[in-house]
Amino acid sequence: MWTISFAVIKLSLITLLGFFLYKRRIITEDILKFLTFFVISISIPALIFSHLIENSRAVLNAPLNIFIILSVGIFFAGYSLGFIFSFRGNFEFKREFISLTSFQNAGYLPMNIAFFLFPAAIRDRFLVYIFLYLIGFNVIMWSIGSFFIFKKKGDKFQFKSLMTPPVVSTVVSLLLIYTGISKFVPLMLIEPVRMVGDVSFVFSMIVLGCWLSKVKFEGVSKSLRFVAQASIVKLIILPTLFLIGLLYFKEVSLLGVFIILQAAMPSAASLPIVVNFREANSGFVSQGVFVTHLFSIVTIPIWLGIYLKLSNFSF
Repeated sequence: MWTISFAVIKLSLITLLGFFLYKRRIITEDILKFLTFFVISISIPALIFSHLIENSRAVLNAPLNIFIILSVGIFFAGYSLGFIFSFRGNFEFKREFISLTSFQNAGYLPMNIAFFLFPAAIRDRFLVYIFLYLIGFNVIMWSIGSFFIFKKKGDKFQFKSLMTPPVVSTVVSLLLIYTGISKFVPLMLIEPVRMVGDVSFVFSMIVLGCWLSKVKFEGVSKSLRFVAQASIVKLIILPTLFLIGLLYFKEVSLLGVFIILQAAMPSAASLPIVVNFREANSGFVSQGVFVTHLFSIVTIPIWLGIYLKLSNFSF
């Protein structure tokens, strides 16, 4: 439990650095835009490519379909809970509420928790799990899922929205692995790509801190009840359901750790970007992202600790 808590605290300190740098305007809006672009479009795709190619045997042994099903399953569980809890009465932020419960911080936080928590061999396998999971998750969050949550009359779905840089990097890597071409990718290419990718661990948390510092709390009294409800659904009810499922099916493995970790994640840090793009209330969503990340410092170690204790799994 304490190891997990210290891992989350270390991540929080890096996030706090980004928060401080943005508040003091050391990181300006233009720098933040560049860092966000760099992380999403360059460093994370590089991290995905290098780790998948270097761990091609683990990829071949990992069932891709399981991770696609998991990404869809966790999304629909969060979506269903959000829909149920926002169903009654005049719910002003219904779509935004559902988005907060549907999309978790599936990449930044799990990657960094793995970096601090696991020894090298397990960390590499866990990162493979994350990257395979993100194939389905990125498609759902950046295109299909967010489109249908915020869909307006007359809106048409565009298939080109499926091909984000992380998705493209993952697909290319998998094609190279499954065709056997990956074994011919020279180490001279993989090593510099991995060096670029490894900066994602720090940069992603700094970017997260910057985005959290942008949260505005005007009208917070009006939305506080809804933000609190979304936090309870996201950080307590959802992981409870998945913990029960894992114990019922006796899933005692690193995959079980991965599932409970994804279920316990706070709302996605990049969700305000998606919501703003969909022309919804990004202010309410930003408040939700901030609050869920704040309380996840406590809830993530608790859920991981409970799973490890009840399942007797160790690493």
